[in-house]
Amino acid sequence: MKHDGLLHRLKEPGPKRILALDGGGIRGLVSIGYLARIERLLRRRYRKPDLVLSDYFDLVGGTSTGAILATLLALGQSAEEIREMYLTLGREAFRPRKNWFGPLGRVIGAKFDEKPLEDLLKEHLGQRKLDSADVKVGLVIIIKRADTGSVWVVLNVPGHRFYEMNRKMLLWEIVRSSTAAPIFFRPKFFADVGEGEEAVFVDGAVSMHNNPALQLLMVATLQGYAIRWPLGENKLFLCSIGTGSYTRLAGKDALKKFSNLHWLAMLATQLMKDSCELNETILQWISMSPTARDIDRQIGSLSEDHFAGKPLVSYLRYNIELEQASLEQIGLRYNARAVEKLKNMSEVKNISELDRIGSVAAEKQVFEEHFPRVFDRSVGN
Repeated sequence: MKHDGLLHRLKEPGPKRILALDGGGIRGLVSIGYLARIERLLRRRYRKPDLVLSDYFDLVGGTSTGAILATLLALGQSAEEIREMYLTLGREAFRPRKNWFGPLGRVIGAKFDEKPLEDLLKEHLGQRKLDSADVKVGLVIIIKRADTGSVWVVLNVPGHRFYEMNRKMLLWEIVRSSTAAPIFFRPKFFADVGEGEEAVFVDGAVSMHNNPALQLLMVATLQGYAIRWPLGENKLFLCSIGTGSYTRLAGKDALKKFSNLHWLAMLATQLMKDSCELNETILQWISMSPTARDIDRQIGSLSEDHFAGKPLVSYLRYNIELEQASLEQIGLRYNARAVEKLKNMSEVKNISELDRIGSVAAEKQVFEEHFPRVFDRSVGN
């Protein structure tokens, strides 16, 4: 059976490791900086210069740009290989349509042509299906089915309810669906998602799971997903990586003059940030975490609060606020205008700076001791 290796990996006794990757467009380069740092630290620990993150993590998953990263990692690519791909991806995928710049184009059409992105996904993923044998670890991709309003948690693990229905879906099409951000790209249409059923998908970020960490924890532990790993501080390790966060605000005088379009633009980003913060709050509440941050002035980092009376998981969260003060703390100085540009998830002119920010932030935030020895595993020679 071609799934024997994957099932053995998921079912073998001992602690398990999960990697969750946020959405954020071209800001995925920030995530890659963290991934590269983690990979280097683990290579040094195991004295294995060709170690890749699929040698360490047992379950990886992501939303939108995080879905691209997670899929490439699950196929055994190194962080540096993915970085090189992203330097091309950003410049190719985010080319505005020629007719988008007029007011009518902005109202009725997607900003970017999806063909360059689809061509790159086909180049790197080929005709692999969800059940491809060379997907080395458990893989989770978050997408939103627009015609039913439901979140699809697409999973390559045999035994869950929808596996047989979805197993022949092409990986590149699933990933393309997770990146189909409204306004930016057109929805992804499937003529058959199983049993002859048509479906329309949009970006998984159009849900509560742009930060998919809590959803991946549920995939790993709930009965319905067929993995069923036990909870416990020394049994389950969850590493969550962001793409750079920010808060979209406006002054009081400006708010008084807001049109409906202004409100829609600002509230969309605020709701996405709120859902991410709720994910972080719950995960800090149930975990032991050396990277726990103060959620707000009311509840702090929840270091004295444990939902079950004890930690249920070991948890890391790496991210950087794309604000002047936070960037200055890691030694990077930008003026206010430059910082505003960095927040744009589709601006190709930011590629070099986002690459730099990810690398510098990771050096300042990620340390080997964050990866407890109890979660060490044999990674071969």
